[in-house]
Amino acid sequence: MKVTAKMIAEELGISTATVDRVLNNRKGVSEKTIRRVKAKAKEMGYRPNTAAKFLATQKRTEVAFILPVFPEYFWDEIEAEIKSAAELYKDFGFVAHIQRVHAIPNKNLLDYFKKIIKNNPYDALVIAPHDSTPFIDVINEGINKGIPIFTINNDVPESKRIFYVGGDYYSAGYLAAEIIYLFSKKLKDVVIIRDEDNTFQMTNKEKGFREYFHKNRINVNIHTVCTNGWDSQLGGDKIIRTLSSTDAIYVASGILGEVAEYIDEHIHGGDRIVVGHDMSKEIYFYLQKNIINSIICQDPASQAFLTVKNVFEYLVLGERHINSETIIKLEIVTKANAKYYINFEKPPKK
Repeated sequence: MKVTAKMIAEELGISTATVDRVLNNRKGVSEKTIRRVKAKAKEMGYRPNTAAKFLATQKRTEVAFILPVFPEYFWDEIEAEIKSAAELYKDFGFVAHIQRVHAIPNKNLLDYFKKIIKNNPYDALVIAPHDSTPFIDVINEGINKGIPIFTINNDVPESKRIFYVGGDYYSAGYLAAEIIYLFSKKLKDVVIIRDEDNTFQMTNKEKGFREYFHKNRINVNIHTVCTNGWDSQLGGDKIIRTLSSTDAIYVASGILGEVAEYIDEHIHGGDRIVVGHDMSKEIYFYLQKNIINSIICQDPASQAFLTVKNVFEYLVLGERHINSETIIKLEIVTKANAKYYINFEKPPKK
């Protein structure tokens, strides 16, 4: 049964008008009565009629979601889910403004975010920072100015950000190493392909990957190949020799599809294990072709939905009990179950 102001008033033996003033934060009520009403409302499970409040005030809640451009397949899915989730709350005046900014070089996104903080026209900001440390000061500056700031997919845990929704990247790297070892226990040489920048995500993925072998006393040679986009590496004799002679490849960055295509076209023979992250048309194709053995999905749709939900509850409902971080579960995908992770109409024919 829905709890009303009248029911609370009857429980306390005071007027409905007084309870209504307290529940709607209007003046003219003593502190003692305010405490009594709020305590009784909580005890009875009262929840405000947010839609009615919006209709009465017509107050819009404008939130900017600042997201990277690449990899497009990942961020396009997050953008689509943010729009879909925001539709659920539009009757409450919730509006999502999505802005895509190139994250490499890192300064592009950082400078853009600084301008937003300086001239902020929004009620709150959600950002997917390319790295952690460079964003600490600017996030803290925004929080100190009274701007609610949240992070998605990439965290800045040392900052005052309100909450984070996304992956645990140490565990993602650790799991990738475990998958590789389960596919083949006769490992001698393993390659990690990662971004050139030592970002929070890349550092933790590589750390987790290496520590799996260290903690389990598995003796393998781990080589790191750093890239700023795969195109710069194509055609190089060194990369061909490295990938040809390795037993397994872990693609920690967002270029798994490009790496798989390169292996398919340039490196013949061998029985190497290839593991990476997330789903795209190309990745699905190379899973089916057995070039990629497994991927670890970080559920971008859930990241987007939970972020919108948490932001709405924080800003519109005034909820303050939301966890400071929501870690999305990691899901192992192989050729057998890949069809359940397709978020596109039809895989490409090659």
